[in-house]
Amino acid sequence: MTAYLGFVPSESLQNDIRTLLGNLDRKVSDPQFHLANGIAAKMTDEIIDNLLLNMVNNMGSGEGSNMINFLGGFLKKTMHVMLKMMLGKASNGEVAKRAVFIRARFLNLPNDTPRLGFPLPHDLYDEFQKHFAAVDAGQGREHIEAIVQAMMRFSDLSLVHYYDEFIATLDLGMILRKTTEMTRSALHKELHSVLPKMVRALKNEELKHLADYIRGMLVER
Repeated sequence: MTAYLGFVPSESLQNDIRTLLGNLDRKVSDPQFHLANGIAAKMTDEIIDNLLLNMVNNMGSGEGSNMINFLGGFLKKTMHVMLKMMLGKASNGEVAKRAVFIRARFLNLPNDTPRLGFPLPHDLYDEFQKHFAAVDAGQGREHIEAIVQAMMRFSDLSLVHYYDEFIATLDLGMILRKTTEMTRSALHKELHSVLPKMVRALKNEELKHLADYIRGMLVER
């Protein structure tokens, strides 16, 4: 079986994705870049919301949730600036290249709801399940460093699958390509700075919420 990590996108985003992919498959002549650019913006917001901000919605205003809210705001601001720089008018052929990324990340797994996600190394899937079982048993603090390491791997994989793979579909000049590399470095630095502090700051009940939330995005098929 293959393990995946993914969240259920909004109905609006799902409908837009299906419309775009259907239009491209039918090779419609109408320009599709407006729809594609809108999808990129929506995906950016929903990825950050579901992988970060929603994770701490029920944790109150503790130190951990405050750090994640700051990080989420930074990521959204940075990515929307980048999207405005990178995306503009494009031919349907160029949009079709971008759609390769969308098709790969829009998971339609057997007996499951559609998700935006990516394959997860099975050892990381097992690590999450093992340490979250310890959280359920009230032993979360004893596993905190292992949970930190699992979350950092999850963070790195998210950058690869949601950022790198998207950037790879774009026909960018040298300056914009360099800008995307600098942006990635900034995102990686902030994630590696904030996530470990956030996890270590969580109390037992907050760890249980984190475990339940991440488990809700894990699936095997």
